[in-house]
Amino acid sequence: MRRARREGWVEGLRLMEALFLLALCDKCPEVDAVAVWMEVCEKTKSSDKRYFTAADVRNTLREEYGIDLLGGPSKAIAGGGGA
Repeated sequence: MRRARREGWVEGLRLMEALFLLALCDKCPEVDAVAVWMEVCEKTKSSDKRYFTAADVRNTLREEYGIDLLGGPSKAIAGGGGA
């Protein structure tokens, strides 16, 4: 049961990665998606080494880009303003 649950989580995470990259390619064709993926891989390695935490990443996204992963769009984005 635990193995099936873990495999489900892994598959869900892979789907989220794929959806993000697909949306990036669709909405920003000028962006080098391979370079973005390589950067994600580098950030993952840094996270594995505990150079930063998940909370650090969420805070950076919220404070610098107006993206609140836990609560939806930030007020700045929802209100039409930038972050």
